[in-house]
Amino acid sequence: MQENDPLVFKYADIRDQGGLNVKLAPAPAAYADAFDSPETLRKVKVELDFSVGGDSILLEGRVYAEMELFCSRCGDPLARAFEDSFDEVYPDSLEYIDTREVIRETVALLAPIKVLCSQACKGRCLVCGGNRNHKACGCQTQWAGSFEALKNLKLDKPDKPGKKNSK
Repeated sequence: MQENDPLVFKYADIRDQGGLNVKLAPAPAAYADAFDSPETLRKVKVELDFSVGGDSILLEGRVYAEMELFCSRCGDPLARAFEDSFDEVYPDSLEYIDTREVIRETVALLAPIKVLCSQACKGRCLVCGGNRNHKACGCQTQWAGSFEALKNLKLDKPDKPGKKNSK
């Protein structure tokens, strides 16, 4: 345990003070391993509010992060800000409260599964790969309906119920 880590707090100090409010800006590099690309995370800010209860301490935290992501349709880079909150309860039996892991988990879950540069994003051309938001490429793509692959499918007729197959 690193006592001088800004995200590790002494339980007795929080209890003696009747709580604690902390605002920090940890280095994004500390959370880079939570993403596919280490450059994804640009900024991180953390607000921690410790409240003393009868035999425990409640931590209410909020994480703000700015990320460099890529559009799921066209692949262009875009910067977006996200935020989320978390709650943790720590029992009286602890000597230190280590917030590093709960902050890491919250930061890792901030990035959406699918992000778009805009709702009107046209994506990339399936033929030439050009970004259709920047220019129309003129490529002809034929879209086959969802059931087009089943068009030429031939099925054997099933035997009638109750009859044994004579094969």
